[in-house]
Amino acid sequence: MADTSSAERHSNIADFQLTIDGVDFTDKARPRLVSLTLTEKRGEEADDLELVLSDGDGKLAMPKKGGTIKLQLGWKQGSDVTPGLVDKGTFKVDETGWNQGPPAQITVRARSADLTSGFRARKEKSFVGTTLGDIAKKVAAANGLQARVAPELASIAVPALEQHQQSDMALLRKLGRENDAVATVKGGKLILSPIGKGSTSTGKALPSVEIKASMGSGGAYSEVDRSAEAGVEARYHDVDKGKRETVSVSGSGKGGSGGKPRMLRRVYANKEDAKRAAKAEASRAGRASANFDFNLALGRPDLYPERPATLSGFKAPIDALAWVISELRHSLDSNGLKTTVKFETKA
Repeated sequence: MADTSSAERHSNIADFQLTIDGVDFTDKARPRLVSLTLTEKRGEEADDLELVLSDGDGKLAMPKKGGTIKLQLGWKQGSDVTPGLVDKGTFKVDETGWNQGPPAQITVRARSADLTSGFRARKEKSFVGTTLGDIAKKVAAANGLQARVAPELASIAVPALEQHQQSDMALLRKLGRENDAVATVKGGKLILSPIGKGSTSTGKALPSVEIKASMGSGGAYSEVDRSAEAGVEARYHDVDKGKRETVSVSGSGKGGSGGKPRMLRRVYANKEDAKRAAKAEASRAGRASANFDFNLALGRPDLYPERPATLSGFKAPIDALAWVISELRHSLDSNGLKTTVKFETKA
């Protein structure tokens, strides 16, 4: 009997807390929870939350569309985990569904609340003779947010930018793509920072995490398209010469010598925009030269996208690379709390 009690004390028990429209829903959800799945993304895409709840007695009310869900996720106890809950953010209910079964279930899908508000409204606006940082501040202020822009991005000159029938969300995505940056809104802040650098919007290095092969299973490594190693070219309209010109940005140079540079389809308004877009594409291609997915046996809700990582105990080429977390998928069900991590090579 003593041995059993000791085993129970040391077993890993997952935990969560759910608040719906300001009311604690945890105790009601706990005996009904079939599964909880949270997908965390780093860029302009919203984080996704899905709840599947048992409704065998028919007494569970369906959350209203547009309702707010707050989630904390973690561990209640365990010898192999760190007890405690991690705040995973606020979500707005996008969709609810009921399945009569058997078994009867209610499914709730929600997205990051910060990206489902006025950011979707189309606007007409012009920005002339400004900087990326100033644009971010104006967009943030218009939406009641604080701007957090990385110093290396804030000073980038923007001669002219048209927001033509385009939402603030779409504008942020455009600015992010053209500058190879994370452009998103989380925790009441508009964030614009370089992708894959493993640093905050203030330039401070994020703490690295070590992931060992012994922590899980199902790792999948792949090397992908490396055509941009030969470089990237972008065209722009030269007003003074009255013709199109081309700018080139060199690639990584790892085996790409002699190849043909990748040409971007768009024709840019000026040389600065063209060069910035070419550099962003070259950086993107370099980061995507290798990907690695890994299933952690014990969930790690403390992890987050953009956090740098070192891998060990895998194949030598995998362990040798510098990695950064690009996406996370946390799943909680009768089998416990697990996390699937997507990595890409660090910029």
